[in-house]
Amino acid sequence: MVHFFNILFVIALAYNTFPLALGQNRDHRNSHVKNVVMATIFGLIQGIMYHLGDLLGNTFMHLFIKRYKWVVFGILVAVAIRMAMEAFNIRKGSRLFSFDNYSKFIIMAVSAGINTFIIGMAGFHFMPYGSLLPMLLVGAGFAWSIAGISMNISRVNILLSSVLQFFASGALLIVAVLYLLTNLWVL
Repeated sequence: MVHFFNILFVIALAYNTFPLALGQNRDHRNSHVKNVVMATIFGLIQGIMYHLGDLLGNTFMHLFIKRYKWVVFGILVAVAIRMAMEAFNIRKGSRLFSFDNYSKFIIMAVSAGINTFIIGMAGFHFMPYGSLLPMLLVGAGFAWSIAGISMNISRVNILLSSVLQFFASGALLIVAVLYLLTNLWVL
């Protein structure tokens, strides 16, 4: 059962790449190679941002040793609430972007990794799959990006993206509550 929630956590956390990828191939003029490269960059940045957050968290999370469950719970809930609020922005179409240059693309890919960075800071006390987690985030981010890039941009797909974002935030909230109530993730 723990593996199910760990997988759900990885899939939900990497979801932020999907709405951005949905806007990448609006007119289907990009070659397949370019789409794969963009999806790879989205996935790599998910893993890198988690690792950077873990490195930062390792510098100060040991200070919260007495209240670590509440700190990790708070971080997970904050990211879940942030993702739920973003779901409404996706529904309005304000999180779908088309990039005309690579610097904007990289900036938006990094901004999609902010949630993984924030949760990475809790990696001192919460890291399902240990050091394998950043690589799993790369794979999940790549998969979400390929799915988004390959879809047509339509009102139905925008609504689907919004609903999936809301479900991803709910999955993070469920993992947060389970983390607080059980000792299943204690290292």
